[in-house]
Amino acid sequence: MLFSRLRKILAVLALALGISLALAVWSPAYGQAYRVQPGDSLWKISQRYGVTVVGIQLTNGLSSDLILAGQYLELPALHTVKRGDTLYLLARQYGTSVEAIMKANGLTGSLIFVGQKLTVPAPAPASGVQRLTVSEYERELLARAVYSEARGEPFLGQVAVAAVILNRVRHPDFPNTISGVIFEPWAITAVHDGQFWLPPNQTAFAAADEALAGSDPSGGALFYYNPVTATNQWIRSRPIITSIGRHVFAR
Repeated sequence: MLFSRLRKILAVLALALGISLALAVWSPAYGQAYRVQPGDSLWKISQRYGVTVVGIQLTNGLSSDLILAGQYLELPALHTVKRGDTLYLLARQYGTSVEAIMKANGLTGSLIFVGQKLTVPAPAPASGVQRLTVSEYERELLARAVYSEARGEPFLGQVAVAAVILNRVRHPDFPNTISGVIFEPWAITAVHDGQFWLPPNQTAFAAADEALAGSDPSGGALFYYNPVTATNQWIRSRPIITSIGRHVFAR
């Protein structure tokens, strides 16, 4: 009787150990390489490792689902959200962007919860977008612009507003500093109605930092406006790139 009970206990422990080992094997380490096997697809690989297809595509710069046997793929990380985690902190921890994490997981907002499993794409290859290093004063001006112009918008929308300001800094038709762009006459509505001087929150600073690091959800826009309240017909005539939240972003 005792021997039989001992056998059952050992069997349960063995099963638990097997499950733990399986999870350890199939949970990808950040940057782990995988060689595509005959019959593989991105969907099969994503299911095997618990990550998303989009996450694999972003990590490897793939624009389609086509993969070939023998090809090596870099696997994104699988992160279980802990208390205190935010998308911004995770992006900094893994060296990627909030935009990439949101896209990889199909998120439309910045809300995440403890225990949630997130696919974290590897850092994107360096692009032609120059990372801007600015003074703390100009960083605060950018955060103030984000807060006064886009508070209440999705996080990506706030990053996009910051990116528009930085796109102007880089463009020859605009002033070449953040302060110059913001204080250009009638450039930023909030400067003229006084809301610009409201103290920005941490989300606004995070959005400013994300844009300074090179993220641009606006797609290179130089203008943005709210189509419900905008009365300027000239800005409405600009070619539209995208819409995020209540803002339209245009060239």
